[in-house]
Amino acid sequence: MIELLSTRFIPVAANISHLQRQNDEEGSFLRLVSWQGRFKLSFDEARARMAAVDHGECHQGLFVATTEGELLGTRHTRDPEQLLEMLGSALENWDHRSTQKETTEVENIQRDARFAWVYPEDGLVLHQGFVDLPRPNDARPQDWRSNAHNQDYVWITREEKLSLIPDNVAPGDSFPLYGPVARRLVRFHLLDMVRGETSPWTPEAVREADIQLAATHVSPQQVDLRLSGHVDLCEYGEWCAQPPSYAPHKRGQMCCMMNERGYEANLLGHLSFNRITGEFTRFNVVVSGIRWGGTTFNARPDDTDPAPMGLAFTIAGTEARDRTPPHAGLRAYFEA
Repeated sequence: MIELLSTRFIPVAANISHLQRQNDEEGSFLRLVSWQGRFKLSFDEARARMAAVDHGECHQGLFVATTEGELLGTRHTRDPEQLLEMLGSALENWDHRSTQKETTEVENIQRDARFAWVYPEDGLVLHQGFVDLPRPNDARPQDWRSNAHNQDYVWITREEKLSLIPDNVAPGDSFPLYGPVARRLVRFHLLDMVRGETSPWTPEAVREADIQLAATHVSPQQVDLRLSGHVDLCEYGEWCAQPPSYAPHKRGQMCCMMNERGYEANLLGHLSFNRITGEFTRFNVVVSGIRWGGTTFNARPDDTDPAPMGLAFTIAGTEARDRTPPHAGLRAYFEA
């Protein structure tokens, strides 16, 4: 799969939550392809609708298209064999394509300012992992649900990064992690995204969020800190999840209504800050606790009882994929 995608295709991953509503060339291109694939419109019919952002439809899927937007193949699946079959058909369709007969140069485009993330080049970027932890009595089916995992990125600006370490910090000092970084970590990243996406916690859902930093070593060159804390998050609402695709016998039945979600967990980590360069050289944090409930899109309708879940944060790498924006709304994320 990896060899095929990297040698015969140009792989692109995008967050359709934002992209399908973007009023720019990127958003229009996704809608052009999706109207053909997900909604079975012709190329000309899709072109006539691609500029509309108030469509009220979900454009999620796996698509293969030319750079001019002609659909070559589509399949909405987790099954690698089904995806390989679709990719093979797309390669055959490439030989009979109507568009992109010559090499196409993609010029710089103007992005919808509401969704235009700017990578914090001089800030701090963390990579985050989500995973269910072992259960004493595991009744989950032994399929993708028992091995699910996910990832996200945390973006912290330069000013926020520098504010984490007091100028006059001394060995043994202890102080809270507070301000926008703490609020962002708690509300936008201590989430149950193991199986799928979910919305951030509302401010009212944060019943407790006590995160402390303790200086374990201080020198003119470096500050080492120990992070510890406890969070208690709980929110009530009405989240309607349709019967999952892996339960075809339930199709057409009433959806599953969930009225609560929560996560109570402890945090532990070790940070190192280089005072000469103004950069963190270590930011390793683990979070372990009990989650329960679910929301519309995080694929938990069959797994709402309390169960252990773990999260982990490390400094992100420097590959192109590590510049992926956080799974969040741009304005809300930095205003948390």
